Amino acid sequence: MKLLLIFSALIGASLCLETFVGHQVLRIKTKNEEQVKQLQLLESLEHLELDFWINPSAPALPVDVRIPAVSVQSVKAFLESQGIEYSILIEDLQDVLDKEKQDMAESAQRERSSSFDFGTYHTLDDINEELDHLASEYSFVEKIQIGESYEKRPLYVLKFSTGGSRRPAIWLDAGIHSREWVTQASALWIANKIASDYGTDDSITSLLDKMDLFLLPVANPDGFVYTHTSNRMWRKTRSKIPGSICVGVDPNRNWDAGFGGPGASNNPCSESYHGPSANSEVEVKSVVDFIKNHGNFKAFLTLHSYSQLLMYPYGYKCTRPDDYAELESLGRAAASSIRSLYGTTFQVGTICSTIYQASGGSIDWSYDNGIKYSFAFELRDTGRYGFLLPANQIIPAAKETWLGLKRIMEHVRNKHLPQHSLLSIKPRGDSVVSGTLIFFTLNSKERLEKDSQPCRHQVLRVIPQNDEELQKVQELQELEHLQLDFWLAPRGLGLPVDIRVPFPSLQAVKAHLEAAGVSYSIMIEDVQVSGAAGEGGGCRAVGMRLMPPPVPQALLDEEQREMLRSSRQLPLNTDTFNYEAYHTIDEIYNFMDLLVAENPNLVSKLEIGRSTENRPLYVLKFSTGGTNRPAVWIDTGIHSREWVTQASGVWFAKKIVEDHANNEGVASILETMDILLEIVTNPDGFAYTQTTNRMWRKTRSRHSGNLCVGVDPNRNWDAGFGEAGASSSSCSETYHGPYANSEPEVKSIVDFVKSHGNIKAFVSIHSYSQLLLYPYGYTYTAVPDQQELHEVSAKAVAALSSLYGTQYKYGSIITTIYRASGGTIDWTYNQGIKYSFTFELRDTGRYGFLLPAKQIVPTAEETWLALKVIIEHTRDNLY
Repeated sequence: MKLLLIFSALIGASLCLETFVGHQVLRIKTKNEEQVKQLQLLESLEHLELDFWINPSAPALPVDVRIPAVSVQSVKAFLESQGIEYSILIEDLQDVLDKEKQDMAESAQRERSSSFDFGTYHTLDDINEELDHLASEYSFVEKIQIGESYEKRPLYVLKFSTGGSRRPAIWLDAGIHSREWVTQASALWIANKIASDYGTDDSITSLLDKMDLFLLPVANPDGFVYTHTSNRMWRKTRSKIPGSICVGVDPNRNWDAGFGGPGASNNPCSESYHGPSANSEVEVKSVVDFIKNHGNFKAFLTLHSYSQLLMYPYGYKCTRPDDYAELESLGRAAASSIRSLYGTTFQVGTICSTIYQASGGSIDWSYDNGIKYSFAFELRDTGRYGFLLPANQIIPAAKETWLGLKRIMEHVRNKHLPQHSLLSIKPRGDSVVSGTLIFFTLNSKERLEKDSQPCRHQVLRVIPQNDEELQKVQELQELEHLQLDFWLAPRGLGLPVDIRVPFPSLQAVKAHLEAAGVSYSIMIEDVQVSGAAGEGGGCRAVGMRLMPPPVPQALLDEEQREMLRSSRQLPLNTDTFNYEAYHTIDEIYNFMDLLVAENPNLVSKLEIGRSTENRPLYVLKFSTGGTNRPAVWIDTGIHSREWVTQASGVWFAKKIVEDHANNEGVASILETMDILLEIVTNPDGFAYTQTTNRMWRKTRSRHSGNLCVGVDPNRNWDAGFGEAGASSSSCSETYHGPYANSEPEVKSIVDFVKSHGNIKAFVSIHSYSQLLLYPYGYTYTAVPDQQELHEVSAKAVAALSSLYGTQYKYGSIITTIYRASGGTIDWTYNQGIKYSFTFELRDTGRYGFLLPAKQIVPTAEETWLALKVIIEHTRDNLY
């Protein structure tokens, strides 16, 4: 009966909903001030009924506009006559809306037999019901009403508090612009996250033990209901304006901060109408009164969409706030935390400098009323879907936004907690800070005991902002006694550096950074390490140096459990093979044998050589016949610790076979070309990661006169060999080896490629950083085919991001990351293989080389879309 009522409500609502058949959303790019003025003129033509999703403000900034069907041709003709460039973001808005409604209906049916679905959009009644559920389930969560909307709907706020009155507090609201559905949905996910993580997450627990958090998930309930029942694109409140035929006020132009100034309209029919007076909207006035009555808010955070921005005051004027330096630094740190999960990039700055001047905004008011930490988030995306973000992006958007919010909240907490509960670094006695050494005391006995555990590793992220900071980070590379493992080496200003720091070096490294004023964040906190498998825990003493065993156990526990579960039952065929787990080298080789046995007319296994420790170097050949046909080479796992690459290679192999069987995807490519796939390119290193040291990167060769074992196989190719970007120290992770092709793993590929003579594309797959790179790495000289390779990269990255929204950067190696000599694809390009590419897969640092197994298949799926673009382009442009 309830299900029938749900469907009836949805159908009934759809009968009243305004339709948008034939409406298009255009993205317009202006080149100069004159074109901006032409768009502003277009904006003033009310008869066209244009809805500017992003307003014209300055040259080069995108302008997104929804155009009714009747005005589409007129607007396009106007733009073309003025020489203004545009593209179509949404071809037919109604198609997107229909899909959104269908998803909601299907979710409503699923929720009949399961819990609340945070991955779909909900009505106001559904949201309020979930607020009741959270308040009833968690004793420290309370639902309070701070007022009523114009149409008498309650304004509900969730209060998260562990006791006390008028404690320092943080405010968070969402949905002040009603059509921005991903904000209300994200707020719900965040509310559940806060409630469920208290007591298990140290950061949230310490926050709520000392501060309160107030969350208003639907700041504009009348408008929100109207988007569900009448007009999905409604933005404003629903108040009636005396003397006007138009309804509603923009609630983010109605605050008493530069009220009525630039960036707000006095036209009641405008989307940015500021209202008859400041705080005229009861939705705004209720928040103002609550904030003032409370009197102890330390942060004011508001969620909007879209554009992927993190902004702080001011908007009503273009002068910097008094706390500009701190807010800018904190904003950048929060944006870095956001980016760490999926690579989603947020631009940071003041409202006026980042988008445009806008008066009467909420965070300008909160800042002017003494709430220093006032930030506005603009969530996903950057325009592909705009306000109509698909429901499958709700949880990813919420997760990454939460990391940014949490970073700000932690900063606020640290500023307002009593000093005795914080870690403080001080000289002890008459000792002094010198170089990278510092003596320090900890005021908290509990923290001291925790930090005294042996071998607790952390992964730090540093983003150098100037040359001095970059130099300080580079100095750490030279200090071998610290035993640092640079997961991402210093590359340039504004680019992240990730460092795994053993416990004995942890405080020295932090002190070095802090003494130099270099900001850092902790990507992986409280990492406990153990020895080789079966050797037990603890640290090992080698001579006079403390050598921490290499495996970060805390993060690997789940990885190991998944591998054990997967290995308990040997797969009988490739259909029952577990593609969502990491596997040993023997299990991968067994998979190859099964695949060949199942597909003898398509797949063969070639042995192209032997590794240093005499393991076979296997390549899978996918071919429908013929000899020495044009071919595409793909390899994975040249750096052994990058497990997601070998796992993706296994998935690719199965995908190729399935495409051929179903006559789809690459099936047509296999009619004329072969695909060669080397899944375990560095088998000795890979075996070593599973038996001894999970963080091992190099080969396992031993060269005469060398103190340390192994060579970086991606610095060993004969392309700028031994030049900048590779190390001559055998103990370095980037040691280039005694001479080019010294490693049999490299030499075997070199010989095979030369012997074959007809390989047209060469793709080498690494992790992590979410990059697609082409040559060169050893020289700044652009390759002759740079324009074509750049265009192919752009198309490949667009295809990749179309699946889950994962963002990749692309470009030449040397301009995108750093100089690196002796690399694979530089050699292949110099051998005449034009389409030479390197992928750096997920993520951007949250897990680094320890990507959870549940991300294997999504990573492989999205990467495959990009590979397919490259392979198809190669087929269509044989040379």
